[in-house]
Amino acid sequence: MSMLRGRLARQPETVQDLELAAESRYWEGTSLALAGESYAAIYLMGYAAEMWLKLAALRLDGVRPTDPVKSMLPAAKKWLQGQAGVMIDHEMYHSLWFWVTFLKEKRWWKGKPLDAMMEARLSQRARRLYGTWWVEMRYRPSMVLEREAQSVYDDVTWIRDHYRELWRL
Repeated sequence: MSMLRGRLARQPETVQDLELAAESRYWEGTSLALAGESYAAIYLMGYAAEMWLKLAALRLDGVRPTDPVKSMLPAAKKWLQGQAGVMIDHEMYHSLWFWVTFLKEKRWWKGKPLDAMMEARLSQRARRLYGTWWVEMRYRPSMVLEREAQSVYDDVTWIRDHYRELWRL
């Protein structure tokens, strides 16, 4: 009998897998928020935001839906540090701020920066999310305020709604 972990581990994480997972985590988080489980909702919705930001950043280089993601992550860190000269903790590639910074820098480097309003909104929402969600929160007690849960929902929904605009040049 095969265990779930073993079955999942044999499958490389692809771009399309992350896109589907982001959408699933978003809706799971929304369901939890509606059920009054704000802390779990924030955790899952934060993961969705991380995946969409990560994917938007990687898609700038023309990755295909079936391309594996894991091998691209160290290259993103190397590019941000080397080409853009930006040193940001990638938090095991879960940092929202790392991916937003990479995305903005890469678009600028390609000569296709986000328009000023879009960049300002992205930065504002990412900064607010970064102050509320991080992968390590799973080990902490729930101290969430209702306004924080609403803010996360609003910010993640904005990222979801603008995902394609973030990477299409």
